[in-house]
Amino acid sequence: RELMPEGQASRALAAWVRNALIDDGAKEEDMENVQELRDLEPVVHSFWGAERLAAQREGREEGRAEGREEGRATLIRQARRKFGAETADGLVSLLAGVSDPERVGEIADLIIDCASGADFLAQAARNG
Repeated sequence: RELMPEGQASRALAAWVRNALIDDGAKEEDMENVQELRDLEPVVHSFWGAERLAAQREGREEGRAEGREEGRATLIRQARRKFGAETADGLVSLLAGVSDPERVGEIADLIIDCASGADFLAQAARNG
């Protein structure tokens, strides 16, 4: 037994989704032609697809930023372990002016190459 005729159900569901999209920030004028479920597909794809892409971009950037911070923290920890707290503190100051991840990697290599904290900081500052 059918509770609601198919066309009426489609229109009711389309109206509900249309209102939900408007509540989520879609423009009402973009929703004017949505009368049936079949009308929703392009609107949903363009609206929620754009939101999903923006969220993915934001998530990737947040992940990169977290990775950079973790990399810097590891580099400082390694400098502290090899050269001591004074060198690690100097590295914190030096890294504050470095934004290029490649450059941070080059500084990390210097931990292996340098024999003293003073040499490490001097080379890191010179190559920065």
